[in-house]
Amino acid sequence: MRKEKVTLADLAEALGTSTVSISRALSGQPGISEELKRRILSTAKEMGYRKGKKGESPRILLLHQDPYIHDSNNFSAMYQGLEKVLQEAEADYDAEYVDKETQTRLQLPYKMSKETDFDGVIMLGRFNIPYAHFIHEQIPNLIFFTGYSPAYNYDSVWFSFLNAGYKLGEYLMDHGHRTIGFLGSKGFYRNKEKMLGLSIVLEEHGLPVREDLFLDTEADYQERLLELIRLNSLPTAFICDHDFTALELIKFLHSRKLSVPADVSVIGSGNTELSKHCIPPLTTMDMNIRYSCEAVVATLLKRIAKPDKPGENIAIISTLVERESVSAPPLPNDPTA
Repeated sequence: MRKEKVTLADLAEALGTSTVSISRALSGQPGISEELKRRILSTAKEMGYRKGKKGESPRILLLHQDPYIHDSNNFSAMYQGLEKVLQEAEADYDAEYVDKETQTRLQLPYKMSKETDFDGVIMLGRFNIPYAHFIHEQIPNLIFFTGYSPAYNYDSVWFSFLNAGYKLGEYLMDHGHRTIGFLGSKGFYRNKEKMLGLSIVLEEHGLPVREDLFLDTEADYQERLLELIRLNSLPTAFICDHDFTALELIKFLHSRKLSVPADVSVIGSGNTELSKHCIPPLTTMDMNIRYSCEAVVATLLKRIAKPDKPGENIAIISTLVERESVSAPPLPNDPTA
């Protein structure tokens, strides 16, 4: 017996594909094969799908905690990517900035205080745990995009930093590096995973895990760098938590007359615009943000269609972007080393 109203989620379940692919086929957009498009259109006709009016689309609230759009941490790409995918999925959506004070006081976002009929909510970024619970009580269909915590029992899409740390460690080992440092805020869960991935690689190669070379940007890391330089104990390569940290490190090393990558190789993360235009151009990790945004919206729509389904934690694997900030380490007998 056919449902009175067939949704994109219904079509996606019937065909075993994503709501984004369904939306692309129905709206004539590129990005899917002709065979899949034909199957989608045929199934939509058989099931009696009709494009809903504006008020019939799922209502989504996008909450974020960056007060302005900037590119140093890819917030702009993630925010705009979510908007684009929500539009392709024919979802009605509102977006709102939620400051720290609102979270601490457990206040409703303005739009939630005026309306209560949101079908789902996307929380972009790292919100505090009590506030996440508070929002979930109001809107059960909730998903996090980045800002993951193991304390969450909600759907989430983020990036596999464990894989990234391992992959970057292997990449540097393949280039001949045996003393590898890390630079970033050690309190963030994502960086703990990245350091763990690097540590696993070192152990697999029979090398000691030098935690004294894992430097915390929340501490006086520049003093520690100066000490390592004085002791001639500087790692031959650094993995940084994001591109901006890598650029700061390159600037600091240049101020000490150390060349990148001739003396020290440096890797960032994020593949931001900055990474392409610095000197030298930065080897980094592309986060596959467009695909990640599709996964966020598809998972939330699946949650709305099946509220009792188990939670999902989807970790997107990043892609290495090789540029000019990595080379083989200087030879021990090199007079310029």
